[in-house]
Amino acid sequence: MTPWDLQKSLIAEIEELLAQMQLKNVAGEDVFGVKGYEQRLPEITDDEEDQSQFFPYFIVRIEEGNTPTDDEPWLVGTTVLFGICDYGKETNGHRTILEMITKITNRFLERPLLDSKFRANQNVSFALQDEDTYPFYFGAIDIKFYVPKIGRSDDWS
Repeated sequence: MTPWDLQKSLIAEIEELLAQMQLKNVAGEDVFGVKGYEQRLPEITDDEEDQSQFFPYFIVRIEEGNTPTDDEPWLVGTTVLFGICDYGKETNGHRTILEMITKITNRFLERPLLDSKFRANQNVSFALQDEDTYPFYFGAIDIKFYVPKIGRSDDWS
């Protein structure tokens, strides 16, 4: 098991958890579900394109990892970043971000095991953006996972 395996599994799980959510893209069209990306949004190569084409989205970033002793698994820090577009005049996009955060945090607090390999640490935190970026809304979850590591071998023969 590697941190990249964790990242791929986490993206698949979150896409499934959010598959039934009805959101809007930047054109104001209804879309179902949220597309996940590894580490960052894809590179824009055409001058006519911009990153708003990816809304709604989430990004799973591997932030750090450590293994304090030979007998303990890796503790890998991840950040899940969310971005949505909501043109509603009520400016309630933060509610949608909170709904996404709640679905994901509840899933890992209730059932910490992911793909029978990774276990979520129960110390989870989240945040919403602190500035007004209407019609775009952002939020994040920080969650750490225990990732099995290869056992140490002192046999060099």
